[in-house]
Amino acid sequence: MSAFAVPLILLSSLAQTPAPRDLVARAVTAMGGEVAVREIRNYTITFYSTAFGLGQEETPESPARATITTGTQTTDFAGTRQISVTEARNPAGQINKQRRITVGNIGMIETNGNQAPDGPGAVANVERFWRRSLERLLISALDNPGTLSALPARTWRGESVSGVHYVNGLDTVDVYFDGRTALPVLTQVLSDDPILGDRRTVTAFTRWQDAGGIVYARQFDTEVNGRLQTHTIITALNVNGTVADSLFIMPDTIKAKAQPSNPNPPPITVSLVELAPNVWRAEGGSHHSLIVDQGTRLVLVEAPLSAQRMQAVLDTLRSRFPGKPVGVAINTHHHWDHSSGLRTVLAANVPVVTHARNVSFVRSIGSARKTVRPDAISRSGRPSRSTITSVEDTLTIGTGDSRIVLYRLPTAHAEGLLAAYVPSARILFQSDIVNAAPNPPAAGSAELVKFVRARGITVERVAGGHGLVLAWADVERAAAPPASAP
Repeated sequence: MSAFAVPLILLSSLAQTPAPRDLVARAVTAMGGEVAVREIRNYTITFYSTAFGLGQEETPESPARATITTGTQTTDFAGTRQISVTEARNPAGQINKQRRITVGNIGMIETNGNQAPDGPGAVANVERFWRRSLERLLISALDNPGTLSALPARTWRGESVSGVHYVNGLDTVDVYFDGRTALPVLTQVLSDDPILGDRRTVTAFTRWQDAGGIVYARQFDTEVNGRLQTHTIITALNVNGTVADSLFIMPDTIKAKAQPSNPNPPPITVSLVELAPNVWRAEGGSHHSLIVDQGTRLVLVEAPLSAQRMQAVLDTLRSRFPGKPVGVAINTHHHWDHSSGLRTVLAANVPVVTHARNVSFVRSIGSARKTVRPDAISRSGRPSRSTITSVEDTLTIGTGDSRIVLYRLPTAHAEGLLAAYVPSARILFQSDIVNAAPNPPAAGSAELVKFVRARGITVERVAGGHGLVLAWADVERAAAPPASAP
C-alpha cells in the first residue's frame, strides 16, 4: 500500500458523510415525510415513567431512589397549549395527583386538588419542551439550515452514528441519527451544573412505531453524566385527534395571578434575620443558611441551592460584616440542593467541614471540569486549595458563647447528616429532617427528639434549612404518638 492510500481512504469516507441538512431531511422522511411532520397539530400520549432522584441518594455512592409516574399528556401545538394529568408515587410511598395546564405563556398547576399559578420558569420549561420535541426541532432545522453544523461521528451502543449541532436562540442541542434507519437516536445538551461542572444530558429514542402515518419513538431514556435519570414508555399515542377546549380551562382567579413565562431565574434576595446575639439565619427563597459571628470570623452553616445563591449570601455577608471573612463553611449533607453552593465556597478558598462519608463528594465538586461557565477554579487549572475537614461523630468549632457543636444526626433521610447546635442560644440547625411549619412531620420530629435526648442537649428553637423557625415544644408535640381512642 502506498503512503497516500490512508489519506485517500479517509477522504473517501468523509465524502460519504451526508451534509447536516441532509441528515435532518432523511430523518424527517423516515418519520413519515416532511408534509406529514409539518402537519402535526397535536398528540396525546399515555405513559409511565420512572424518575431517579439523582442527588437525593442515601450516600453519594448509593443508587438513586425512584419515583413512579403514570399519566396522560395532550400537546396542542396549533393552540399553543398543553395539559398533563399524572399520578406519582414517591420513594416514601406518598401518592401525588397533579394536573398541569399551560396555555399561551401562562400556566396552572393543581396538586392533590390545590390549584396555584405555575411559575414563570416552569412555563418556560414547557415552552422549551415544545421547541425541542423532535418533530418541531427537525422542521426548524430544515427551515433554518444556518443553525446546523456537522459533528464528528461517535459510537453509541456499539454503533457509529452521525450528528448535527443545532443552535437557535435559547436552544443548543446535538442530534445524532441511526445510520440504518436515518431516525434520530439521541439528543445531547451540555449545560452548567453546580455539582457536576459540565452536565451532559443525553436522551436516547428507541422503539419507533407508526401512529397514523407518523413514526414516533415509544421509549425515552435520559442519562446525566452517564447515570440514568428517567425511563419513559409511551403505551398509547394519538396524533392529530380532536382536542377539547374544556381540557384547558383555568379559573379566572388563577389567570389573574399567573405570571408570563420567563426562562431567567428571578433575582436572588438574601435577608439576615437575627435569631440571637451573633446568630442569624440567611433567608430568602426556599433554602436558608445559619450564620454565627465568632469575633474574628463568620461561620456559615449550609451552602445550598446554586452558585448564584451562594454568591448572593457571600456578598450580603461582605456588606454586613466588612473586613470579617467567612472562616469556615459547614455542609449538613450531600443532597444536591443543600450542597450546590459549595463550588462557590471552594472557589473562594473557604475551608469546608462535612461528615466523613461526604469528603470525597465535596472534593469532587472542587475538581469538576467546568467549561460551560468557567469559574476561578477552572480558570486556574487546579483544584480548590480549600481544606476539607471530616466529622465522624462530633466536632466543636470555636470557643465560648459563639461556639458551634456539630453532631452526626441518625436519620432515614440520608447517611452522614450533620446537625449544628449553638449552645449559647439553644438553637439547633438541621436540614430536611423537620421542614414543615407550623405542623412539623411526625417521623422527622421523632428522629429529632430522639437525637436531642441521646445527646443530652437543651434546645429551645429549631432553625432549619427550610421553613420557619420552630419552637422545640412544637417538635415534641409532633413527635408524640396520637392518643389512643378509649
